[in-house]
Amino acid sequence: MAGVTGHLIALLLLLPRLSVAQEVIRFMPQWTPQTQFAGYYVAMEKGFYAEEGVLVIMDHFGGSSTGTAIEKIAHGKTDIITSQLVSAMIAREHGLRLVNVLQTSQVNGLMCVCRRPVDHPQALDSAKLGRWKVGFGEVCDIFCLKNGLHVDWIPFIQGINLFVAGAVDGVLCYSYNEYFQVVLATGGIPKENIVRFRDYGLDYPEDGLYVTERYYKRHKDAVDKFVKASKRGWDYAREHPDEALAISMRVIQDYNVVTNITLQKMMLEEILALQVNPETGWADYAPVRRPVFEDMNASLREAGHLTTDIKYEDLIR
Repeated sequence: MAGVTGHLIALLLLLPRLSVAQEVIRFMPQWTPQTQFAGYYVAMEKGFYAEEGVLVIMDHFGGSSTGTAIEKIAHGKTDIITSQLVSAMIAREHGLRLVNVLQTSQVNGLMCVCRRPVDHPQALDSAKLGRWKVGFGEVCDIFCLKNGLHVDWIPFIQGINLFVAGAVDGVLCYSYNEYFQVVLATGGIPKENIVRFRDYGLDYPEDGLYVTERYYKRHKDAVDKFVKASKRGWDYAREHPDEALAISMRVIQDYNVVTNITLQKMMLEEILALQVNPETGWADYAPVRRPVFEDMNASLREAGHLTTDIKYEDLIR
């Protein structure tokens, strides 16, 4: 009898905790599992979201998917996504009223890796360049427009096979992903064969967290808690990169993604570097500055990706 009484007391002590309803948040990063999203994996693994009182259900795309996280949130299939700022601006013009609730990226990582030296933008004129089918190449479009370049775009889903096989003159890469794949596959790329678009005045911040205006208004408290826990996850990853890598590799293996720990370690190091604000010298998650936003807006309009101005206050929270 004493044992039964003890169990009843324990259950009663738990009741206040069990009665507190956790808000469920569906979360989708914009690509397949990789250390680009390590901070979120850490927040899940270490219980940071649970401590804030939110139950996070994370989903990912498969490696052969041609869909986007923006399409998923537009159709109500997820609540919070990661996305690039440029993509969110374009989506907003098309009627999807996204708002930025956390800016993780502070430095642009898009580049073009070429088979020959590029000592001047005009060296890319008439080149055959590979780019992703799902987008993420708008900054290069702006670069081409500003320099009067005409290129032959060759679409692909992912990977570097087009470049390694010699089927293209160059390929769009991210400094934290495909670039390292090329380096590992070829043994190295000369610096003069790399075009970093941020070196040409296009240092537009990339990844951040986004929700719809409608969802934010209805679930602001839960979103704020998700953001708080996500920051904590990224801070922990920065302080414990080896543990963050190990946690990420477990997620990657769960999704059967073909990769290796060397590539993922290099990616994590670069992602953490891109999160450092050049103006403050540390990862402060500062929102994009208004002058940068307005320059992006004007450049996207000039390149034909926008037809109207996106208001800073509408998108940046």
